[in-house]
Amino acid sequence: MRACLPLLAMIWVGSVALASDEPPTRLRVEIDGTSHVLAAGATHSVVVDGRTLRLRVEELPWRQFHEGNLRFDYPRHMGWEFDASPPRSWVLDGNDAVLSVFDNAGQAATPAQAASELARHFRMPEAGTTPARLRTAKTGTLRGVAITIKLATTALGYEYYAVGKDDAAWLLVLQGTLDDHGAHSAEFRAMRERLADTLEF
Repeated sequence: MRACLPLLAMIWVGSVALASDEPPTRLRVEIDGTSHVLAAGATHSVVVDGRTLRLRVEELPWRQFHEGNLRFDYPRHMGWEFDASPPRSWVLDGNDAVLSVFDNAGQAATPAQAASELARHFRMPEAGTTPARLRTAKTGTLRGVAITIKLATTALGYEYYAVGKDDAAWLLVLQGTLDDHGAHSAEFRAMRERLADTLEF
């Protein structure tokens, strides 16, 4: 029995490692009119016209926001909320990071005005704004404002940017929980970096 204990421990540890992996997404893929249910990341054999083909489908860690002329990638795990009441808005919600999009057409709210409204909402008129910049790969450098709001023991950092072209106008709001040193989380930094790499309007 004692000889079996190390083996049982190894089996138990192996089970824990496998259990910690996120289950793969199940995907339905249609090939030449025939549907196949596949697991993302796995290699599958499918028969097409009598030939056996090997197929592998990978799920990327990003989703794409696309509304009108505005598009960008954001982390796949973030939740999605849409509010159709004017101004239309979308909220992409993570754990320590939130990215909100507001339809700014006809509103013409500047980043500074939006940040000031946030401070009034939280009754913090002393919360001042500082310049913020987002260097994007496809649309140049965006200039906006940043503001920090402190709620009890939690500090939240916000960045506001106005973007648009022709009759389309959007207000982007990046929100993140700050640590004790005033720094953003890794989740926020990843969200911001991907936005900068893929933003188009």
